[in-house]
Amino acid sequence: MKHSKSSLFLMELIIAILFFSLTSTVCIRLFVRTHLISQQTINENHAINLVQNLAEGFLGTDGDLDALQSLFPDSILSEGNTLTLYWNEAWEACSKDRAAYSATVSGSAPSQDTGLISADIQLLGLRNQETIYSLHLDHHIPERRTR
Repeated sequence: MKHSKSSLFLMELIIAILFFSLTSTVCIRLFVRTHLISQQTINENHAINLVQNLAEGFLGTDGDLDALQSLFPDSILSEGNTLTLYWNEAWEACSKDRAAYSATVSGSAPSQDTGLISADIQLLGLRNQETIYSLHLDHHIPERRTR
């Protein structure tokens, strides 16, 4: 009789340990998932702010990438009318070799007929070449008349 009580207690103890093991596994997976979602949200917020700053600079300079480069001194202007900026993991401006993120601003020349200029701004994560945020701009430059 004493033997069956101790084996029943041992069986209950094993089931309780198994239950707590399963619930702790589920909780750890939830914590890891929420951490990943939080990090992704932080990256998206930084990307949106940086792309918005680039877009406002582009609009404020009427699409002049040389003038935009003076607003962002760490940027690199290529011959193909593309401005590129780089940031590290902490979202601080850095050189290309230490970069974790990059943004490109590709502008077009103003149309003579409509006075429209366009730009595509894209922010990439360099580890997996994933587009974090992108934006297309169309800006009308009004005709300036002299009297």
